[in-house]
Amino acid sequence: MRRRDFIKSVGCGAMGSTTLLNTLANLGVMNGAMANTSFDPGAEDYKAIVCVLLSGGLDSYNMLIPAGEDAGGDNGFNDYKALRTDLAVQDLEDLNVFNNTQHVGVRGFSNAYNAFGVHPGMPEMKTLFDSGKLAFMSNIGTLVEPLMSIADYQNSQKKKPLGIYSHSDQSMQWQTSVPQSRDAVGFGGRMADLLQASNSNQSLSMNLSLDGKNIFQRGHDIAEYAIRSNIGPNNVGFESFPEWWSNAGYLNQLRDNAIDNMMSNTYANLLQKTYATTAKTSISAFATFKEALKKVPAMSTVFPETSLAEEMAAITRVMSVRNELGAKRQIFFVNYGGWDMHDGLVNGLNTRLPVVSEALKAFYDSTVELGIADKVTTYTISDFARTITSNGQGSDHGWGGNSMVMGGAVNGGKIYGGFPQMSLNNNPQNVSFRGNFIPAVSTDELYAELALWYGISPADLCYVLPNLGNFYSYSAGNYPLGLMNMSDGISSVDNPKNCLTY
Repeated sequence: MRRRDFIKSVGCGAMGSTTLLNTLANLGVMNGAMANTSFDPGAEDYKAIVCVLLSGGLDSYNMLIPAGEDAGGDNGFNDYKALRTDLAVQDLEDLNVFNNTQHVGVRGFSNAYNAFGVHPGMPEMKTLFDSGKLAFMSNIGTLVEPLMSIADYQNSQKKKPLGIYSHSDQSMQWQTSVPQSRDAVGFGGRMADLLQASNSNQSLSMNLSLDGKNIFQRGHDIAEYAIRSNIGPNNVGFESFPEWWSNAGYLNQLRDNAIDNMMSNTYANLLQKTYATTAKTSISAFATFKEALKKVPAMSTVFPETSLAEEMAAITRVMSVRNELGAKRQIFFVNYGGWDMHDGLVNGLNTRLPVVSEALKAFYDSTVELGIADKVTTYTISDFARTITSNGQGSDHGWGGNSMVMGGAVNGGKIYGGFPQMSLNNNPQNVSFRGNFIPAVSTDELYAELALWYGISPADLCYVLPNLGNFYSYSAGNYPLGLMNMSDGISSVDNPKNCLTY
């Protein structure tokens, strides 16, 4: 077994004899990669990315809904209702229609309609959109290379994602942005490989998960550190070891000495040595976390009493002690599931979309309270969108859909991409009689924008996103979407790197 395979397999300390360590910290294989980025480790700086996985396949064409006309003057809401039938929001007056929608096309695609709104249960997202703090990616999905029409889709020479309608494949591909492989590491993991050295505390991974082991945060050299909120949305604590670990006094000292001696042994076997180092580093990370969390300030932002809001509140608490943790860069991962609605879709969305909207708004407000709203960018992903037409009770697995990007550095109040025509016939993006749309925007284009904002050098984009060259080539002042405020500036690149392995 190779060392890298071992690292992948234990991601969050899943091996039996280490159930006390329910997390892995950075494995400590630092290679000075920071020298290859534009990030200045000496500057007073902080940025965080928060990935919210809505697992199961969100029916996002009932989240972002046309409310205006198309180029021919046809009413988009009527098109939507006629196509979605029993799944549709029935009254335009119930939509949270945006005050003013700006449109940003991508690679020849544009939005089919001139006005949009969000689901009736998402007024908070309308507020953020209208204030310029939220943007939508329209018809975004996994792509290996651009597919501009159904003819491209049917062309056997064109590369397509593996398992387009498969939950496991598509969820994995959204997390890796390498749709042609089932063995790639994550987008967040690749960024951490390059930027982990920016944090002064190397015993704690910059990748913090509230969903345990995940693909998104697994890099070649970096693994996620898993935490769990365990008290409540407005009084969040964290648990990363069993209760007995918190025993104090003599027992605590005996335990520490015993584990220290065990981990200090010299192991002939490389995997044993790696494992021992990992365990000891995890214990050190936990101690750092425990002390830092004693300094969490009182917050006035009130989070709703939902599981998603509780986890977003937990992230707020961690960010509030970023200096105590020695963190200038952090990546968080959250999973809120239950979106595989083959039946009961209308009631299901009416219940779950408000949870997302309320939790994200409270989280944004908390970043404002902390004074870091422009330093935190949050975005949603899902396995895939769903069929436009109804199966009689719900919708089935689709492809391209809609996602949200939120934060003070987001050029919001805009819909980026190419929201498709709400029709099945003569629609070059539709590949099914049920209404499945080829994505207009690739995950690569969104992720490249986030990576550049986060501090990844253009020279390293090909490492972070191996397929990016199929969609975008960096040049000064030219960005994939124009989504993020790049006011920090990005250095020019004389010798960009070649793409590396997955």
